[in-house]
Amino acid sequence: MKPGDRDEPPGAQETSSRVRPLAERDVPQVVNLYERIFKKRGAHDPVAAAEYLHEIFCRNPWRDDALPSLVYEDAGGRIAGCLGVMPRRMRFEGRPIEAAISHTFMVEPGSRSTLAALELARTFLSGDQDLSIAEGGTPSSRILERFGGSTSLLFSLRWTRALRPSRYLLSFLSRRGLAAPVSWAVAPLCAAADALAPLILGAPALLARPRLTGEDLGTDDLLECLSRVAAERSLRPEYDRESLNWLLDLLARKRDRGLFQRVAVRDAAGEVLGWYLFYLNRGGISEVVQIGARKPFVGEVLDHLFHHAWRGGAVAVSGQMDPAAFQALAARGAFFHHDGASWFLVHSRDPGVLAAIHRADAFLTRLEGEWCIAA
Repeated sequence: MKPGDRDEPPGAQETSSRVRPLAERDVPQVVNLYERIFKKRGAHDPVAAAEYLHEIFCRNPWRDDALPSLVYEDAGGRIAGCLGVMPRRMRFEGRPIEAAISHTFMVEPGSRSTLAALELARTFLSGDQDLSIAEGGTPSSRILERFGGSTSLLFSLRWTRALRPSRYLLSFLSRRGLAAPVSWAVAPLCAAADALAPLILGAPALLARPRLTGEDLGTDDLLECLSRVAAERSLRPEYDRESLNWLLDLLARKRDRGLFQRVAVRDAAGEVLGWYLFYLNRGGISEVVQIGARKPFVGEVLDHLFHHAWRGGAVAVSGQMDPAAFQALAARGAFFHHDGASWFLVHSRDPGVLAAIHRADAFLTRLEGEWCIAA
């Protein structure tokens, strides 16, 4: 875009502030910005946070100078904003395309914060990628829509299956301000109620005993599963062993989310019919990263997931909406909702790519979004 084009935000030409590619030397400033905006002092290890941000910005296996992460530098040379960009390879209708996932979008609060956010978003969406994917709240969705993006309502939804209904309700209320002493006092009553739930609630509280067996899922088997199941959609991710191992290792290190597990679901003959990646969270909600199955076996893979999480002590299982699993989830007592905070945002100059996403003809999970790489 030439200087003088009226598409630039007002005042962009009257300042020496600028958006430029993030360089490795910028990471310490980016870490300081992150600390100021997102973290409370003493709540985490700043050294670990710095190492993590350095890895996702500078050491991810898809790093490409043609699709760099971005910083907003003010007139004094200080970094006042950042938008991480992680390139990803995908296929659309059989041909390779380049996707870019945004992450760690942050701007120093102040009089020019809106300008910085707009400039970072505009520069990101003007890149050479065929598809941009972002996750964010209502302000982020408004910025993206200003530059021609859209919100995928289907992929913004979540599903949740309560495994211990009373304790799930208690955890829900605790997250919304229920006093800790009250929570502790009623916890034994909730445990007793959950033991009686199948008798009181009937079918909605019952878990089917899985017919299939589960075992640890290796990277090569996951690559084969993704190739087979995701190929049924017009838009799908494309991984190799190195990039998938990097992502899986990243997920396994996020121990605050629970114990990361990857499970292959097999029949009696040993054939893999589906899989799931999730965080087992004893006493809490187990979050699903990805689930996939051959079409006739989606329900049975879900049965295995729910039973596995229940045996591990989880009060509920939750994940990002996959329209292909809607009927199987609904039939097993899951409910669908939005978390009120984050929307799945997309932008592409190819209307066919956008149409595939909006009609749910895309294999897009948390593994292909900011959720799995967020610090």
